[in-house]
Amino acid sequence: MLDQKTKQQLQDKLPKLQTQLKQQFPGIEDRDLQKAQNDPDDFVRAVARKSGQDESTVERQVQQLVMSGR
Repeated sequence: MLDQKTKQQLQDKLPKLQTQLKQQFPGIEDRDLQKAQNDPDDFVRAVARKSGQDESTVERQVQQLVMSGR
């Protein structure tokens, strides 16, 4: 799952990243984004289920968004 640093950055940057996350992963909802705040790994699992992508792919995409600092 996500490393601790990425989890913390996702939680810290979530308000700024919400729009990009919704664009990157169509079909996610506000309650899924709440999971990102509470449990980033649960968020990755939810996105993987909804998108049909495997968890490692979703993890990489989330890490890229977090690291890009958008």
